[in-house]
Amino acid sequence: MNIQIFSLGEKGFVVVKALSSLICINSITCVVGRDAAVVDDWSARLIEFCERNKIEYVFRNEIANDDKDYDLYLAVGWRWIISDVPKEKLIIFHDSLLPKYRGFSPLVNALLNKDKETGVTALMASFDYDTGNIILQRKINLNYPTSIQNEIRRISIIYGDLAVELITKYDNGTLCKKGHRQPENEASYSLWLNDEDYRINWDKDAKEILHFMSCLGWPYKGASAILNGNEVRIVKAEYRPDVAIENRSVGKTIFVENGLPVVVCGKGLLLLQDVQDQNGNSILPLKHFRSKFF
Repeated sequence: MNIQIFSLGEKGFVVVKALSSLICINSITCVVGRDAAVVDDWSARLIEFCERNKIEYVFRNEIANDDKDYDLYLAVGWRWIISDVPKEKLIIFHDSLLPKYRGFSPLVNALLNKDKETGVTALMASFDYDTGNIILQRKINLNYPTSIQNEIRRISIIYGDLAVELITKYDNGTLCKKGHRQPENEASYSLWLNDEDYRINWDKDAKEILHFMSCLGWPYKGASAILNGNEVRIVKAEYRPDVAIENRSVGKTIFVENGLPVVVCGKGLLLLQDVQDQNGNSILPLKHFRSKFF
């Protein structure tokens, strides 16, 4: 069996690695994606793995017409339109239990919503994104507190297991290639994230802000705020009990603990332990006590 994998991120890397050891696969060709929106897109590790294991690869922006006859095409963690590929041979891996969270950043949004479960769906490609028939699906529970880094790691393992199951069943003839239709009345959509979506709302409860930070941390750039007109990243913080504050003004520094600012939230306080500028340099301790985060 010959397959081509459109691979992005840790999930893509895990799938390539898992399938590279299957004896039913004659060859794998990787299309490597890069993502500037995250700190680590795993492309360097994937390239190293491909070179070490003699797996052919090409970068997304360098791909040309490929005259190879592939049995299957897999899109794993992929964010771009795939053209010139037979739709009946293209299987998409999506990190949600479709039809919920069609679209972008499904895992981040599931964590933001504090869902109790999520999973991975393997589905056939379709004209409208994430609406194709479901081939395979696997569920995992979510327990809080957690972090996006931890859940990407967990769900990547599911990606690898599901890919092995799919290829094995395809090879032995037990895979239902047509799959089953998604119930449209249960469908929801997940939007792409931009810089504004990373901005902390200081009017919220301090514990909710901590949860927000955990959903947008590594490998993403992290929750952000504006300080003295410049964007900063709040990488690490710790909850502090509230105090009685007259004419509460959120985002202002109220105390300093061992050189670290304690900031007023809508309810509760946050000790900011790691705040970085856009170059990843720490800005702590603050130059001025009278500082306000927006």
